[in-house]
Amino acid sequence: MRQLNRVVFAVVLCAAFATIARTQNDFPPPQLLDHITPNGIRAHMAFLADDLLEGRETGTRGYMLAANYVRAQCEQMGLEPAGDNGTYFQSIHFRKLTPQPKRNSFVIRRPTGELKLAFEKNYLIAGDAAREDTSVKGGMVFVGYGVTAPERHYDDYAGVDVKGKIVVILANAPPSFPSSDRAFYSDDYFKARNAAAHGAIGAIGIWAGKESKNTPWEKIIEFIKQPIMYWLDAQGRPNDYVSEMRATAFVNQDTANLIFQGSAHTFDEALERLEKSQPTSFPLIGTASLHEVAKYAESNSPNIAAILRGSDPALKGEYVVFTAHVDHVGIGEPVKGDNIYNGAADNASGTAALLEIARAFAETKERPKRSLLFVAVAGEEEGLLGSDYFARHPTVPASQIVANINMDGISLFYEFKDIVALGSEHSSLIKEVDDVAAHMHLEVSPDPMPEENFFIRSDQYSFVKQGVPALSISEGFKTVDPALDGKKIQIDWEKTIYHTPQDDMKQPLNFKAARLCTQVLLAVGYEVAMAPARPTWNSGDIFGERFAKH
Repeated sequence: MRQLNRVVFAVVLCAAFATIARTQNDFPPPQLLDHITPNGIRAHMAFLADDLLEGRETGTRGYMLAANYVRAQCEQMGLEPAGDNGTYFQSIHFRKLTPQPKRNSFVIRRPTGELKLAFEKNYLIAGDAAREDTSVKGGMVFVGYGVTAPERHYDDYAGVDVKGKIVVILANAPPSFPSSDRAFYSDDYFKARNAAAHGAIGAIGIWAGKESKNTPWEKIIEFIKQPIMYWLDAQGRPNDYVSEMRATAFVNQDTANLIFQGSAHTFDEALERLEKSQPTSFPLIGTASLHEVAKYAESNSPNIAAILRGSDPALKGEYVVFTAHVDHVGIGEPVKGDNIYNGAADNASGTAALLEIARAFAETKERPKRSLLFVAVAGEEEGLLGSDYFARHPTVPASQIVANINMDGISLFYEFKDIVALGSEHSSLIKEVDDVAAHMHLEVSPDPMPEENFFIRSDQYSFVKQGVPALSISEGFKTVDPALDGKKIQIDWEKTIYHTPQDDMKQPLNFKAARLCTQVLLAVGYEVAMAPARPTWNSGDIFGERFAKH
């Protein structure tokens, strides 16, 4: 009898452990994952990236065609509307800036003479979000990366006085910082706030160093010609606006060398020290005068939001948010005879994945415990605007949003053996990522290009800034076919196709890889929605410490 009790106890214990394991990580059932199809992804992409939609620029007819397509798909699936006033749309008021190069100017004056810089060749000016015509004049102070990070014992402003001055700032952040810290301190908005807090009245950014090798100045010129927008609040104020900064400009490395002439150090000397994470700040010789002029146009474009209700009475009031941006950059300068920037990979593919995930849940009738909120956002290409607006003005209670899974360009170029889950290292979301990777026989790799700061460059960061654990998953560089170099493929694509009209459906696309990537995204979101506890920030994490609602 005692032996029988031991056997019974062992069976019960094993069952209990199995139940606990399932509770901790509920991997989605096969029929749910099987509902993701290559043809489904391809079909959505083919419509969204068609010339008919004219590049889906926020505020245009082409964008509204895309928005209505997404809305109709959500309605057909039977998802609940989660926009304004019982609709699928959350309307946002935008201001578009068009720089006026012939009226802009950038002049450096020294005792030895005056240096007039040339637009595009030397500098770029995007325009001020609240002043159509603005200018600033003052002495210049180089402040390294423009970073003040007490917890890293690093301060580019130590020992220099910038009150009433124009700060000259190198893009990015100290390479010695961990990837997450480096991304946080690279944010231009926080750099501007830090400069203003130290009394600066203007800024000159420098694009140079290792980052400029992957994205040359010619590419930056192309970006400035693409839409520049802000969202406006009810009082007409632009988002993330630092009014103390009266004008700003952006220069290349050759121009930086000119600006540093006659100063205590050459730019090359300063750059060498900064790339070793050695703070290097000092006054520059002469004064700078910036005149910044832009033409304004205002418009409305919506986010599209829909809900699949959860099944658990206690947890269905919480939401796992899936996001992808619908917009691209519209019609622009012709490249190889084509002026429609279709945005197939970026980001018709992410929107297609969002719709395929929603369709899989809707058609299988699979209802995880928490509710799923699908949000297709506007204005990502202009600075994460739609997601920022939604994260600050959510259509569900903000405290009930537990996580964000973002899709910005799913895997399309090669079959992969590893995934990179940007953001997962900051929170308990790493558990779901690791479990899904193990189930799907994939490796999890760290960010292979931390200098690119990808984590703060897409919509997941808007949720992070509101205290919500978030991540973005894509393929790593490890390829199934050993003859393919994943890193080279991705870097070459970014240099030659990214944000050009050639990002269309004519380029080689691998929909088997796209399906697997979409399945990974679905599975991670499913496990988060099924977990007993909501995700938490890691103890001491920079984003949790800065943004979590304590």
